[in-house]
Amino acid sequence: MIKVMSFSSGVRTRHVFGWVSIIWFTSGVSIAVSNGLELQTISQVAAQCGKNVTLTCEATSSEKLDIQLFSWLAINKTQFSGCQYQHKQHDPQVLCESMAETTHHRLTLTLLNVMPTNQGRYLCKLRTTQGVKSDKTDVTVEDCFGSSGSSINNSHAECWFKGVYPIGTVHWFQEDVDLTDSASTQEEQDQHELYNILSTIDVQKGNPSKPYNCSLWMPSATKYISTRYLEIPTFRGLGSSGSMVKLQWFCMILEIMIVKFMT
Repeated sequence: MIKVMSFSSGVRTRHVFGWVSIIWFTSGVSIAVSNGLELQTISQVAAQCGKNVTLTCEATSSEKLDIQLFSWLAINKTQFSGCQYQHKQHDPQVLCESMAETTHHRLTLTLLNVMPTNQGRYLCKLRTTQGVKSDKTDVTVEDCFGSSGSSINNSHAECWFKGVYPIGTVHWFQEDVDLTDSASTQEEQDQHELYNILSTIDVQKGNPSKPYNCSLWMPSATKYISTRYLEIPTFRGLGSSGSMVKLQWFCMILEIMIVKFMT
């Protein structure tokens, strides 16, 4: 009985060793195949506002690639239709191009006229007979600034800044006097997530003889990116003493010319 038990135990031991060997061999093959397939992207890209930016995904292998899926996807962006290898492009806001060699494939996604709405994470996915791989690129958009304008009259002054990103702050000054707390500022965001800013101040509370300036402070850049200078007009009809003096002087000269002409 002891011999039988010993023999049975030996058989069991050989069976266990055999299964372990099979599992180890299978795992080894799987790891080797996986290691033979590589996918590479640039992890972080900073894009200039209004410019184009290209995201590149490189797929390489030690043997011929049999591609089943190769694509760029945008995470949490419903308006992005995607970019797929050797597929017709449908999104006019992007350019999708691919390059193929035996063991090397490239898929490039170019975002056209980059806006804050393009910010976010883009995922490159690859599926082949050798395995599945994915890698990411995070896109950030640098400061945006479109245009500025201003106007002033005897009651109030206003400045506006359009196409701004991220949000900025308007500061008002008369020489070294900070009047920002006296101003009223409104912001709105457009479909591209750019901000339009309008700021208004009552000039009757300031010194009418001194010019104003309003400046857009961009916290992300830690500097003023735009400044407008405004000066209250000195000739606004008969309401000011300066205008009366100019009008009287003009009338006197005109009267002298008429008298000379008549004589």
